[in-house]
Amino acid sequence: MIILLRHAVTDVAPGTCIGRTPTRLSPDGETQSMELAGSFAEAGLARLCSSPAIRAVDTVSPLAERLGLPVETWPELDEIDMGEWDGLPFETIRRDHPGDYARRGREFASFRASGGESFEEVAERAMGAMRRLAGGEMPVLAATHAGVIRAVLCRVTGHPLGDLFHFKPAHCRCTVLGFVAGGFGVLAPSVSPAEAAALVRG
Repeated sequence: MIILLRHAVTDVAPGTCIGRTPTRLSPDGETQSMELAGSFAEAGLARLCSSPAIRAVDTVSPLAERLGLPVETWPELDEIDMGEWDGLPFETIRRDHPGDYARRGREFASFRASGGESFEEVAERAMGAMRRLAGGEMPVLAATHAGVIRAVLCRVTGHPLGDLFHFKPAHCRCTVLGFVAGGFGVLAPSVSPAEAAALVRG
């Protein structure tokens, strides 16, 4: 199994465009990370991987300490790079870049902010990461981001990437992938760490 974990809650203001902007966990997020460690303490995880973003690494660090496992950081698990828009309020982006903002709405999957990447590119690197994870020891938990999880779910289920927000992975919730017919299948979407750990234990 591959357990994709969205990082815990951060201190980012609502309505902010966050991709690669460094953000820390909020007090509630720190509590979530400790609860995560308790939920997976006896689940028999073989590996822990993470996006290099500090919010993802901080989410799994208590679990890594408890299990005595290293956290492998994978750039392929990082959030979408929003380029010049990263860290800005969406209202500011809409005001200062009205043409590009409107084009993003029309061409969501392929749109790329200046200096950034598109969700099509995110999906390609994310699925490469899934295949690489599948070739290693199992079960593995990978801390990542909403954009990555949504892109993976689109590719695995055949849902249109332009409708990526159909999927709603919540903070510190798990999307569990298994293997079916030579590919990936969704065993559980956006479940609690305790529910995901129970699946892993069988």
